[in-house]
Amino acid sequence: MTVDAAKLPRKTLKAGTVLYRIHRPGLGPWFFDGSGRGRFDPTGTPRRGACYWAEDRLGGWVEIFRTRMLLPEGEVHARALSTATLERDLAICDLTVKRALKAGVTAALTAGADYTEANALADALQGRHPALRWRLRHGRIAWFGDAGPATTGALADLPATKTADIPTDLVERACRTFGYTVLPDPPS
Repeated sequence: MTVDAAKLPRKTLKAGTVLYRIHRPGLGPWFFDGSGRGRFDPTGTPRRGACYWAEDRLGGWVEIFRTRMLLPEGEVHARALSTATLERDLAICDLTVKRALKAGVTAALTAGADYTEANALADALQGRHPALRWRLRHGRIAWFGDAGPATTGALADLPATKTADIPTDLVERACRTFGYTVLPDPPS
């Protein structure tokens, strides 16, 4: 079944909504991956990409570390947690509601191993919607933009962000909730 992008339900994320992203600091929080390896990466438009955010901190953790259950401490410390607070309401496509089934959204689209249909949907949304929302374990947002780090001009249209080290309480929560284990780095 192909997803009909025109029939997708919409959701408005209200001004003041906070989103989270864990990333390597060198790439910055607004890096739009155009590699095609991400679920909702646009692949039919080579100069476009997706920047993945989560609706809570733990979702940001799961987005980056996924199923790597044993993590060297250095891998965690090599990343930062950014928060973005929406300054204005943002209307996006919402794949999390039951009405999305009418447009052809199934669990395979949002959780399956084959990203072909999800990539095609991202292609169909370019120029129509700035982002889409889906849920696996936590609410996630795929924000669309020109591939690579956001340019100065593009940053003017994106929420301001704050970046800090990943807090210890988030690491502990991820370990407790999902069974991740953070291993000490070997002595050098």
